[in-house]
Amino acid sequence: MSIKVNLNFLTKNRAVLSNKIILMKKTIFYVLVITLTLLNFSFASTPRTVFVQLFEWPWSDIAKECENNLGPNGYSAVQVSPPQEHMVWKNSPWWERYQPVSYNIYSRSGNEVQFRDMVKRCNLSGVDVYVDVVFNHMAGIEEGHGIGGSTFTHYQYDQLYSFNDFHHCNRNGNDDIKNFQDLYELQNCELVNLADLKTESESVQQTIKNYLNRLIGMGVNGFRIDAAKHIPAKDISAITENLSKKVYIVQELITSSGDPIIVSDYTKIGDVSAYAYPFIIGQAFKNKNFNLITSMTDYLPNSEDSVVFIDNHDLQRNVDRSMLLSAQYDQEIFDLAQIFMLTYPFGYPQLYSSYHFQDYNDGPPVDQNLMTKPMLNSNTECIAPFMCEHKRSYVNSLVKFRNIADKNFYVQNWWTNGQDILSFSRGNLGFVAINNSDHIVLKDFQTGLPAGFYCNLLNQNCSQQIHVNQSGIAKIQINKMSAIVLQ
Repeated sequence: MSIKVNLNFLTKNRAVLSNKIILMKKTIFYVLVITLTLLNFSFASTPRTVFVQLFEWPWSDIAKECENNLGPNGYSAVQVSPPQEHMVWKNSPWWERYQPVSYNIYSRSGNEVQFRDMVKRCNLSGVDVYVDVVFNHMAGIEEGHGIGGSTFTHYQYDQLYSFNDFHHCNRNGNDDIKNFQDLYELQNCELVNLADLKTESESVQQTIKNYLNRLIGMGVNGFRIDAAKHIPAKDISAITENLSKKVYIVQELITSSGDPIIVSDYTKIGDVSAYAYPFIIGQAFKNKNFNLITSMTDYLPNSEDSVVFIDNHDLQRNVDRSMLLSAQYDQEIFDLAQIFMLTYPFGYPQLYSSYHFQDYNDGPPVDQNLMTKPMLNSNTECIAPFMCEHKRSYVNSLVKFRNIADKNFYVQNWWTNGQDILSFSRGNLGFVAINNSDHIVLKDFQTGLPAGFYCNLLNQNCSQQIHVNQSGIAKIQINKMSAIVLQ
């Protein structure tokens, strides 16, 4: 009987119920608008000053990482591997991703639907998405096919480019760059046979711009331009100016002594990757010579133009490990260097998340369809061989440290023994001491902090409380190969 009565009630009061449903929907809508507004205000009011390169991660895992880690812990952005269709080569090497064959959003990280979902979910978590874009060149083989099914020859890409859209420098017998100090060769010949696009061509520029605008339309907020030094700055400027939205730009400039490019031409466009930084930091920590840090700005672009990092996908494969640091080879000292980068006020820090490899060419693990295997378990923990260096226990605390200390973007109370111990404060917003030696250090440090008791941010359970007196001085014991960070 009750069912019949309820049905009669629904029939007789359909209009009333409809109005109530409409009112309820409006209420829910306004609540959502207010909630999202408050969330956006929260994201905007708290500075976010660190981003991470999730190298070769699948789109679905990046979305989860944004929601469960990067967003809640105050990261500014995630840099993702190139989403455009890439060539397929035997054993799926890492460099496949840097040999595009079309601008279709289909890569071994996933398809366009998955990519769009990832960007949306990251943005809703307060995390911008920077896309690694490759437009200096296309593929470097005579013919082949892409992971999405596109076919191509060296200078013919259906409905995109043909022979006249590429440089043919007629040097060295094979069009390859031989003299990297020759600006013409550097920017008009081929880098290891990669078909070099004629980026000064208006039609080529428009094709690339259409790709960038399409990504922006999906919610992308920035681009990392691969092989930027092989593209004239004026060409990059022509491509990136007047995009559909102003976005963040960082350009890969691997410079060395005698390099013919002018870095300031590129910093007018956007930031540049400060490749000297990991070498200087590597020498300072490995050679126990912290005096190198005080002069590092002589070899780097200005701080406001620099993206800094300890490791990335290129450096990790560099054979000169005497000057470089990598979590794959130097875990203990790598951690100290990363602590320094995250706390020292220079540049825009980029963390790196990679996978363990044996051979230079090794790509990520792929399934039978050549798609990258999932690398997060149900607890969002990394599955081997993915290493997830950015998930080390101390990192999130230091991301928050840097966000808070950003108001004092300067160093005070700098001290070093010139070898393997250093300390500095970020005004009154933070203090850092690093012991890169093989012995315990006990010393009175000027912290610059207000008087009180502090916990080492690197210690999860605060087992060591540190007292700072009215003069800002604290007696601190630092174990060998460790650090103290107070805030």
